[in-house]
Amino acid sequence: MDYKMLGERIRRERITQKITQETLAEKAGISVSFLGQIERGERKPSLETVVNIANSLGITVDYLLSDSYQTASKSLIDELTFLVREKSDKEIKTVIELTKTILKQSESE
Repeated sequence: MDYKMLGERIRRERITQKITQETLAEKAGISVSFLGQIERGERKPSLETVVNIANSLGITVDYLLSDSYQTASKSLIDELTFLVREKSDKEIKTVIELTKTILKQSESE
């Protein structure tokens, strides 16, 4: 298991949501110091702690651990989902149309 990647995903999601370490630690029921160590990959959180952090961020444990198992296509789909998650319907439709165009172009080459 890649604890450094786990910590980076937690930190990236926390920052994206504009949540402080203090707020996330409180919601997850852990100390700020422990959260910082998790984000830096210095400490290994229990499964319960990972679940609490994921729930506090409103994301799935699967997303947090996606680098720890080998399903590349699933991981890539999760990454795409993460990128469009909070976008408007119009923005998502634009991404879909661009993707269709790119796929058509690559098929014709």
